[in-house]
Amino acid sequence: GRWSQQGEPGLEMKVTDEKTCMRFSIRRPKLPSSETHPEESVYKRLDVTAWLGHLNELGQVEEEYKLRKAIFFGGIDMSIRGEVWPFLLRYYSHESTSEEREALRARKRKEYMEIQQKRLSMKPEERREFWRSVQFTVDKDVVRTDRSNQFFRGEGNPNVESMRRILLNYAVYNPAIGYSQGMSDLVAPILAEVLDESDTFWCFVGLMQNTIFVSSPRDEDMEKQLLYLRELLRLTHLRFYQHLVSLGEDGLQMLFCHRWLLLCFKREFPEAEALRIWEACWAHYQWVDV
Repeated sequence: GRWSQQGEPGLEMKVTDEKTCMRFSIRRPKLPSSETHPEESVYKRLDVTAWLGHLNELGQVEEEYKLRKAIFFGGIDMSIRGEVWPFLLRYYSHESTSEEREALRARKRKEYMEIQQKRLSMKPEERREFWRSVQFTVDKDVVRTDRSNQFFRGEGNPNVESMRRILLNYAVYNPAIGYSQGMSDLVAPILAEVLDESDTFWCFVGLMQNTIFVSSPRDEDMEKQLLYLRELLRLTHLRFYQHLVSLGEDGLQMLFCHRWLLLCFKREFPEAEALRIWEACWAHYQWVDV
């Protein structure tokens, strides 16, 4: 892409001293093979057959690194996202057997119900504070999240209520983070693929703890992400970085990209492409845990 200067719609403008509107437009939606990673076209999307090929007779994932690499370059077929995403979000360990995963699901479902019961049994004063600090915002957000998606469409949709419970229960599970606007955008695609409420909750816990880009909407976490982004800009686009520096603190705050980081580009791309980006991040290919 490149920066272009345009005035009224449909009219090209010459650069003048007058203040003009800067608009980013994509000029090259696809890169030539000479500019992409040499393995970019080697891996096809991970389908059922390829996925089963990574599982041994006990249901354990073998050659985890190769699987991460395949997902990073090729993505995951929609039909098996609900089965594969819990591994990427660290709900399931790659070493676990099918039998162990079923036992884990049962334990975690019980734990999830205990968290929900804790929320429902709050004392009146606690309930009022919870409504003010969490539930009021959650109730507003869930009814307008991904409503164009068939999974959440229509009045009285039980999947919307399921998303609401997940978010309210998460705020009880992790009161240090609670709920911030945008979290509904992160949990909705997981619920639409994983389907089960308890499983989705624990996948969301993994998302908030372990993924690149999103750790939490707290100011200190956003500042950390902006620090990384500024350094990337300094190394790759020095001229643009220097322009931001010249604008002072406002420029370096880069308010235009806060939503990119909080929602991992979900609203900047069509959903299919955004979820493909998520999977590449979740694959943690060439990522070393410390």
